[in-house]
Amino acid sequence: MPSSKRFTAPLIVMFGVIIAMMAFAGPANAYPPGTLPTTTVSTQTPVAGSSVTFCGSNFQPGETVGITLNGTPQGSAVADGSGAFCSTVVLGATLTGTQTLTATGLSSGNTSSLTIRIAGASAGTTPSGGLAFTGAAVIGIGALGGLLLIGGATMVLASWRRKANI
Repeated sequence: MPSSKRFTAPLIVMFGVIIAMMAFAGPANAYPPGTLPTTTVSTQTPVAGSSVTFCGSNFQPGETVGITLNGTPQGSAVADGSGAFCSTVVLGATLTGTQTLTATGLSSGNTSSLTIRIAGASAGTTPSGGLAFTGAAVIGIGALGGLLLIGGATMVLASWRRKANI
């Protein structure tokens, strides 16, 4: 059997594995981990008319941080020596639905945002807390990658055996 035909199947499998890895690869990060500003809120599902504690970290120490709710200024806070801040944001009584809180470092220009879902105020009810699922189920992707690698290795070993038997 010509050598070009012996290598065709393993090359096709390896090409498929490479394409699969590129298709399921995550985005590259432009900054080292831990240097981008991050923000948190005391509750992801507040009630209209209530207030939330909005905190941030990894801003420049001593920097004034502007806080906005859907682009509307809500005041500012000064980052401490470690670049962290906390501020209370009062939500309007008629404000409901998905809203965006943003912190912007006024001297560095660094920003961090998060989304909250405001429930309408009603007597005697409170929204259930919890975090939104923002990830992906990676077990299936990992299993597919593992199967492709095992299949490729099997094809390579089979081609080596055929070559040794000739």
